[in-house]
Amino acid sequence: MTTKLRTVAPAAASLATVLLAISPSLAASWQTRVNYGGNTGMDLYVPDKVDASPGVVVSLHYCSGNAGNAHGWFQSLADKYGFVIIAPQAGGNCFDATPARSGEREAITKMVQYVITQHHADATRVFAAGASSGACMTNALIAAYPDVFAGGSVLAGVPAGAWTGGNAYGWTTPAGRSAAEWGDLVRKVNPGFTGARPRVQLWHGTADTTLNYEPNFPAEVAQWTNVLGVSQSDSTTSSFRGSQDTWNRISYKNAAGTLVLETNVAQNAPHDLSGRGLWDDVVRFFGLDMDPPPPGEGAGGGDGTGGSAASGGGGSATSSASGAGGGAGVGGGSATGSTSSGATTGGAAEGAVGATGGSTNSAGGSTAAGDDDPTTTGSDSTSSDGGCNLASGGQQPRGALVGLLVAGLGAMVRRRRRSAA
Repeated sequence: MTTKLRTVAPAAASLATVLLAISPSLAASWQTRVNYGGNTGMDLYVPDKVDASPGVVVSLHYCSGNAGNAHGWFQSLADKYGFVIIAPQAGGNCFDATPARSGEREAITKMVQYVITQHHADATRVFAAGASSGACMTNALIAAYPDVFAGGSVLAGVPAGAWTGGNAYGWTTPAGRSAAEWGDLVRKVNPGFTGARPRVQLWHGTADTTLNYEPNFPAEVAQWTNVLGVSQSDSTTSSFRGSQDTWNRISYKNAAGTLVLETNVAQNAPHDLSGRGLWDDVVRFFGLDMDPPPPGEGAGGGDGTGGSAASGGGGSATSSASGAGGGAGVGGGSATGSTSSGATTGGAAEGAVGATGGSTNSAGGSTAAGDDDPTTTGSDSTSSDGGCNLASGGQQPRGALVGLLVAGLGAMVRRRRRSAA
């Protein structure tokens, strides 16, 4: 019996080694419905190896989604770089992306303050990023709270001040509004602010028929170049190959040489950008992949000449003289629209939905899971947010893996005991 059991010992030792290797990653998990003192729902992720004074990313979901849909976008990057993630829950079908220092936007700043207090986060490294409705909310947050956010990344949104739907879907982007007028919509939200504005990263696809590329992306660029005080003369162009698209990038630096605005366009990519391998490049722009941030880049990241190669987020980049870039986004619901009286009008489907793997929308749709598919129309807004509810990747839960290993060891021991008997 003793001899037979000795043969089990190496297997047990091997299992112990595996369990020890897995166990550090088991500790970090999402905390849901965190009580931070506000009514808007808050989920929180603090990695095992968190920085002593970590950065914070507010990860904002799309229409018809929920906080859980935004969990996976930055989680592996938070594990790698030690920052904290906040995933808010919209109070309705969409976030209320009205630029104002109140409502859901104010609640999100309270979430940030909670993390700063409870987890000693760095108040100078707080960022927002989102897709679709979350992209619109990102524009609203960095417009309303430049004193809280160091930067934002907008994956297929509308300019700050163009969202008209509240917690429902709706936007109005007048084609004739000037850059100064778009900039004024940002400045009037917090007229007393005199500090440095958040850095901005914009992404859009030319085939986006949900939050249409035209006129939204040109209006976003006009807005933020005006607010940040930069122009084509301050820019350089580059291109890089992402996991699925080639992105044309224009990088704008201010008089101090700081990268303050980055615009990214990919030809023929539709609305949903959440699954296009861009999140690592977002982290690069924020500078959260470096500690401390590089000199002269303010709160965040690289020089804007290329994408991050990790997780398919980009490859090598080539720079050239100042010029405009073309480009595209990805995935998303279909939309039909027209332009009248200087405003974009139309309607669209709110994003294809499916279980695992999702369905493809008839007009440049997205692979999705769990979205609704309402269609609304309005005279002054495209009324669909092409939500792109990405399905689960089907990865085996770590807890299940441990259970299988333990069960296997138990079976081995039982077999040895029976043979000994």
